[in-house]
Amino acid sequence: MKRLLWVLIATMLMVAPSLAQTSKDITIPEFRQVLVDVGSFIDAQKGTDFARQFQAIDDESLLKLYPAVPNGRQFQTLVGKLKHQKFGVRSGKQARPEFNGLSPLVATPACGAPDTIVQNGGSCTPSYPDPTDGAWQFMVGPPIGYVDTNGIPAFSPTDYADVSSQGCSLDAEVTLQQVFVILSAVVNSASPFCNIIPAPFNALCWAPVGAIEIANSILGGFFQDCLEQDALVNGAKIDAAFQNTVTIDSDLGKSTATLAGDINTSTTILGTDISALDTHLTNVDNHVAAEFVTLNANLLADYLALTNQLTQGQAQLDATLKQIMKLQLEPSGLTKIVPAILTCTGTNCPNVLNKCPAAGCSWNNVGPLP
Repeated sequence: MKRLLWVLIATMLMVAPSLAQTSKDITIPEFRQVLVDVGSFIDAQKGTDFARQFQAIDDESLLKLYPAVPNGRQFQTLVGKLKHQKFGVRSGKQARPEFNGLSPLVATPACGAPDTIVQNGGSCTPSYPDPTDGAWQFMVGPPIGYVDTNGIPAFSPTDYADVSSQGCSLDAEVTLQQVFVILSAVVNSASPFCNIIPAPFNALCWAPVGAIEIANSILGGFFQDCLEQDALVNGAKIDAAFQNTVTIDSDLGKSTATLAGDINTSTTILGTDISALDTHLTNVDNHVAAEFVTLNANLLADYLALTNQLTQGQAQLDATLKQIMKLQLEPSGLTKIVPAILTCTGTNCPNVLNKCPAAGCSWNNVGPLP
């Protein structure tokens, strides 16, 4: 028995690394507290007892586990984000929603016609996870309580209906993923020296490692739940975007066909209107031409009438002047006006000087005398 104990002690001394403190290192008590904080976070979500188990890990075991942590300070900071978070009431002691195999995985709204636009806040929303589905509630239950150091929740706190349309926050995903990676390295680093110790004496070596591994598996589950929720939300958005693309393409096709029909109709109407306008212009042209013919005839008639009036007036004026001249040639006692001068109207007036030669007129050579 003593020999086995010496073998155990010698093996631990060989594999235990020296812990030279650097700016990246933390003390063994601080390392224990970090593990306790991880356990507290999981306990608050799952109703487990990891915090007490991690508190009970002895310093010697922690000395062998700690070298697998690449940066103790960073690990402490990451876990600190979990330690100081506000947790929703989602512990394992609480009655969880029952699984309902008949519930749909996604809530597909009544979108009406297939060409409806899918959008948040619209009559047809993306097919986010069904908030009444028990399996989905079980998945997002633990991460709902996680709120990062900036007060930003992983999901909308305690409100499943809001969570269904949200992805897990980047801070939540990164923190859970980094803590999971570090604890996985811690667990893997313990395997060589725990396997060296023969059974059943290696039980004490495996006990804390097993507790860390189980707790880390739960953290990994939280991380995968965040990724799955992101995938469900992104899938709903991608599906909505595809549906909207189809709808827009269909509407554009309909609009193009309608536009083509409208253009054809407008072309036909325009052709009819142009033909009617052409007929109307032809009628107007004919009417204007007829009016010009009539106007020309009227102007010509008026011109001829005016010309005749001028001719008659000039003839009457000439006849009157000749009568005056004849009176000048007659003796005072014998002067007499030719009666026709008083009643003639123009060319019908008599020429009372019809015998007056071109060389001059005289009493004996004038025309009819009194």
